[in-house]
Amino acid sequence: MKNKIYLTLLLLFGLMVLFSFKRVKGNEDESLFAIPSNFPKPTYHFKSNPLTTEGVELGKTLFYDAIISSDNTVSCGSCHQQSAGFTQHGHAFSHGVNDLLTKRNSMPLYNLAWSTSFGWDGGVHDLDLFAISPITNPVEMNENMANVLDKLRKSQNYPSLFKNAFGSEEINTERFLKALSQFMLTMVSANSKYDQYMRMEGVELDEKELAGLELFKQKCASCHAGELFTDYSFRNNGLGGAKVEDLGRFEVNQQESDKHKFKVPSLRNLGYTAPYMHDGRFETLEQVLDHYAGKVVKSEYLDPILQQNGKLGISLSSDEKVKIIAFLKTLDDDYFIKKESFSESSLKTVIPKKDILDDVKKLSFGNEKHQLIMNESLVIYLKLKDAILKKETNKAAVLANKLALSLDRIERKNLDIASRVYFDKVYQGIAFDADHIIEGKALAQHQFDHFGELSANMFRLMASFKPSDKPLFYYESSEKKFSWLSNLSNEESTSIIKPYQFKDLKKRAL
Repeated sequence: MKNKIYLTLLLLFGLMVLFSFKRVKGNEDESLFAIPSNFPKPTYHFKSNPLTTEGVELGKTLFYDAIISSDNTVSCGSCHQQSAGFTQHGHAFSHGVNDLLTKRNSMPLYNLAWSTSFGWDGGVHDLDLFAISPITNPVEMNENMANVLDKLRKSQNYPSLFKNAFGSEEINTERFLKALSQFMLTMVSANSKYDQYMRMEGVELDEKELAGLELFKQKCASCHAGELFTDYSFRNNGLGGAKVEDLGRFEVNQQESDKHKFKVPSLRNLGYTAPYMHDGRFETLEQVLDHYAGKVVKSEYLDPILQQNGKLGISLSSDEKVKIIAFLKTLDDDYFIKKESFSESSLKTVIPKKDILDDVKKLSFGNEKHQLIMNESLVIYLKLKDAILKKETNKAAVLANKLALSLDRIERKNLDIASRVYFDKVYQGIAFDADHIIEGKALAQHQFDHFGELSANMFRLMASFKPSDKPLFYYESSEKKFSWLSNLSNEESTSIIKPYQFKDLKKRAL
């Protein structure tokens, strides 16, 4: 009897999952893409680009391959990281080649089959054309399509991957872009607590979350509408004091009324995608709601919704903010964030990576004073590493500043030309990441992200100039995009490192 009940329940659960998603015409493989039952009909043209297992695999390989940037260092996955909801966690502005900064926060990638425009300014109207913008942008990938295609044609793996996906080894712009679209279309985020509640899958919202949902409908859903939590419109939401001048939608259409208007983003996965707004100015959801409640800046372009009855913004009490945030957290989709088929580690073709040793030179400071400064800087660095790993954010900010100042004591004029040029380039990278560690003293993950990049540059300096004969080790995790230097040969087994569970750790001795 018990076995029959178990089998019946198992069958009902299977049917529930099956009917939670609907097939879309033009795409017969439901394992690659299906419409969640609580979602509207997609807008993407699947008939002209039906998804296939081989096409998605090709697109995923291209997505994670830095070969599409001018210096082979930046991939789509560099600025759109799965663990951060396919955005660049902790970075107000996304980073491009040579660590150049864009003027906008990296938008998360999910549910793109329902989007009618792409980017904060909506300058692209077809997903199949979306990748051209970052590839050709001089501060993002700084490449052109002709070079990209030429590199792919000369590569060892791509001709066969294109043949698997499209029937022949021909590599052209259309196939390249459609393959990327196929992978990005599979990024459907629809399995949050809220989704399961709406589909009546046995999940309930608690009292605070339900109250937040009702408040959200009253105060937020005018713009963040429907199950996708965006109406895809462009609005000026009263942000003032921008660090970088950005006219938003106006830069696309030159319409005066569209100055400083930006796309209304979806509110899914906010727990993973901080910081917020087009310029990443807010690090927490509390700061976002505080803005709408009392810090909206009036201008002739401000959206009418935020200036009603002679009042700016949205009326929100402290209690209402707490409840709305409780509801917003139900939109986080942990399944999406951890889905293996989206990850670089699931690729069937291994992407060749540039070895950091390729950047190491045989250089000399030429005097003991500079060697002493480098060794003193290393001591500061090791203290900074401990502060980062212990999430002592204020201490890390102080030490990052000390490190940058210490290294800046190196007198470049006393170096030979090759050493001077190399030191300046690497130092600029260290100073850049040190500044972000200083600015990120309220956000441990932001400091963690930048410390990994700073460490790579510290390795380049220490390995190139070799200021000391003392043993030093470089640890690197590709999975978590993190690296560090240590004077311990077994630091991976210490109590400070173990909690991070680095699965693919590599160690080099300098």
